[in-house]
Amino acid sequence: MEIQMTAFLEETIQLLLRLNPKSIRRGTEILLDCYQQKGRVYTLGNGGSASTAQHFACDLAKFVIPTGYPPFDVRCLTDNVALYTAWANDADREDVFVNQLRGLLTKNDVVLAISVHGGEGFSGDVVRAVRYANGVGAKTLALVGFNGGVLHQEATCSMLVPAHSTPQTEAIHLVIEHLIMSLLKEQLASRITHVS
Repeated sequence: MEIQMTAFLEETIQLLLRLNPKSIRRGTEILLDCYQQKGRVYTLGNGGSASTAQHFACDLAKFVIPTGYPPFDVRCLTDNVALYTAWANDADREDVFVNQLRGLLTKNDVVLAISVHGGEGFSGDVVRAVRYANGVGAKTLALVGFNGGVLHQEATCSMLVPAHSTPQTEAIHLVIEHLIMSLLKEQLASRITHVS
């Protein structure tokens, strides 16, 4: 057990060191621009990535905002179970996210898609959402693992965890999420201080 624990932790450290800081910085800037343009952020994913999408939405709506200022306008597309399952039941399952975006998504908005495999053989619903968003002219962010899949190629900005392990990818996606929140919190506070 000790050997397994040590190996897991050492792998985690190596993966963290291999993250691309430029993509994380760019993702943060895209979210800041969305806030300043009064756009909306839509987060989405399946399975463990759905919970990361919820975490992202929660932190954007509360954690990063200086006291007295409006929160990010953010929606997690897996939060409304009745709506999600109605679309999954009554229309093409792979359009479950697109159908929630139709008529709402604008070019000032951001779609944040989270997928361990980046839509490579999985999560066609996530891929379709990103393609729909790209077609509308919205910015798209992807958190992916393994080889990044379709999302790594097609998103405006993709943040890749170079892992071949679902648990490691999901864990490090949360590290990236908290890093982005820390950067956003600092930047928003700084910009508001300079405006005041």
